[in-house]
Amino acid sequence: MLDTETCQIKPAGRHFTGSDQRAPLRDGLTNAGQMGPTQTAGRFYPIACVALEITQRCNLDCTLCYLSDKAESAFDVPLVVLKRRIQMIYDHYGPGTSVQITGGDPTLRKTTDVAELCRFIRSLGMRSCLMTNGIRAKREMLAELADAGLNDVAFHVDLTQERKGFATEADLNAVRADYIDRAKDLGLRILFNTTVYDGNLAQIPDIARFFRDHPEHLTLVSFQLQADTGRGVLRARDDEVSQASVMAAISRGIAALIDFDTVRVGHSDCNRYASMVIAGGKAISALGNQGLVADLIGELEHHETRLDGHLDIAPTLWRVIRRKPWLALRAARHMLSLAWQLRRGLVRTKGRASRLAILVHNFMDGKKLDSERCQSCVFMVATEDGPLSMCAHNAKRDDYLFQPARVETDGKTQWWSAATDRMTNKPVHADAAPTPRKLLKGRMKAAVVKQTSRT
Repeated sequence: MLDTETCQIKPAGRHFTGSDQRAPLRDGLTNAGQMGPTQTAGRFYPIACVALEITQRCNLDCTLCYLSDKAESAFDVPLVVLKRRIQMIYDHYGPGTSVQITGGDPTLRKTTDVAELCRFIRSLGMRSCLMTNGIRAKREMLAELADAGLNDVAFHVDLTQERKGFATEADLNAVRADYIDRAKDLGLRILFNTTVYDGNLAQIPDIARFFRDHPEHLTLVSFQLQADTGRGVLRARDDEVSQASVMAAISRGIAALIDFDTVRVGHSDCNRYASMVIAGGKAISALGNQGLVADLIGELEHHETRLDGHLDIAPTLWRVIRRKPWLALRAARHMLSLAWQLRRGLVRTKGRASRLAILVHNFMDGKKLDSERCQSCVFMVATEDGPLSMCAHNAKRDDYLFQPARVETDGKTQWWSAATDRMTNKPVHADAAPTPRKLLKGRMKAAVVKQTSRT
């Protein structure tokens, strides 16, 4: 473990100098003993996604929040800085990379700003995902962003947000259904995020059941375990909240044995992945044949012609089929087996089946960082000095948030400060102004309320 104060995990640098963009992640996973035969990270892509924080403002006060105590006093990052960071993401990871437009809540910025970022991301051949609590993400906004090139929208909904009028996760399924209605048929992939803690662990089956019953509109759902980081009033995780307990709760809700042990997406202590096929309320694991999955991954890697960026699956898969017809036959037999297991559901849906990906994320506590996990991280944050592991970033968030940002215009270099919203000719490390009382969140707000009650 690495104490935050002595953590040596650094951003990856402003420029990538190698020829193989997958090499850093592949090397990190190899050093951590995680490059098994079904590992996809570092083999087919150089990174899973990179967060681009465009604001620190938020219209909720979650009991588990990764933002810092000072976050609300930070000014919004200028578009010119954000575009440079998008270019930096491209330089490191290439086309096909998923850029998560996040915050805070990004919908608190002008929709025209977000749309401009979506267009720029698309112009580089990358994908954009809007990460939002959904409160301001009305259908009109989502339609405008989809027209600008937005690919995905990820809605974060759970009890830690303390939305008024919703006492259980089952109650919040009404919010989830409303958000699906807002986003469906716009050409967007729809994702959901859920924070898991001891207060909702027993209710995870209710959420999983809802997702099972709405697969035709969903692409991926993620369950993110509580971590002791940020400004939230909840801190240490209960021992009952673990990867194993969350995966078991999801399986109970979906009423199917889910295989989280076949395909790897980064470090297994960080991420667990499953894929379901669903029809008519019946769900089965798509990854039950581990030998077939391992052989397919091995052949895809063997027949790939590109050595950097993201694997273009379709042409590589066709090369495998042409050269290894026996493997294609095995895959066809597996698909027929899945169809037979889903036969009753397929009758009800007139032959239509949906695939739903499930991720369980196990984030690290801010003061208990594991060096190997940080160096093999598949979820990064764009900082002034390059991409950085999300957990390492959250552990020392203010250091990166208030670092002067370089702005180059007309051959002139200036520096922008999130603390002052001013440009200077030299980098100035200004202290953030005290957060106004009305904007206090998390622990600082709780401390003020406690002090007020005493007096």
